[in-house]
Amino acid sequence: MRPGSKLALAGAVTNLAVAAGLGAIRATHSSVGLRHVEGQLPTLAIVITVAAPGVLSLIGVAIDRPVLFGAAGIACLPLTIVSIAAVPIFLPAVFFLLAFARATSTQRSLSLLGGLVLIGFQAPILVGLWVLITQTREFTYRFGGGSEGGEYFTPAHAGFCIAIVAVDLVIASALARLSPAPRREAPGRSDSS
Repeated sequence: MRPGSKLALAGAVTNLAVAAGLGAIRATHSSVGLRHVEGQLPTLAIVITVAAPGVLSLIGVAIDRPVLFGAAGIACLPLTIVSIAAVPIFLPAVFFLLAFARATSTQRSLSLLGGLVLIGFQAPILVGLWVLITQTREFTYRFGGGSEGGEYFTPAHAGFCIAIVAVDLVIASALARLSPAPRREAPGRSDSS
């Protein structure tokens, strides 16, 4: 394995755990009316969006493109806008950025495609989240003994968010695959990370 790959895997596991935890919190702690109006798709959209950096890092390990570790680390940082419960996403961000630095320590500079992946991966994710979070609708839910109301995420916007994250993962992976792999360290040195 390339140096930094173990850190990237640790970051991916941590990131996926944060995403699953966030989904569980949202699924179990939202109101009955909100769950009735939204369904499961908005929660799934949030989980997929928060998990996207971890998935990208796993792809980076599989195709030997550590630029995906850096892109995953940068993409984690703004994901705290989802919820205060998403703040632990900073831990996998640190793992991913350290993995990127370790894996590319022998490389002088990134290729143009690698640079596009590194800088551009988080933009579509943020667009998908922005649409999901800002394009809400009002609801009133009546039940025996009362009613509740508020704003909810629409399933259509949740579907859009999922689609844009999926396309982003495919494009970032393809661009990284097309970019040249960084040079490996000299033989005899093992990955202690």
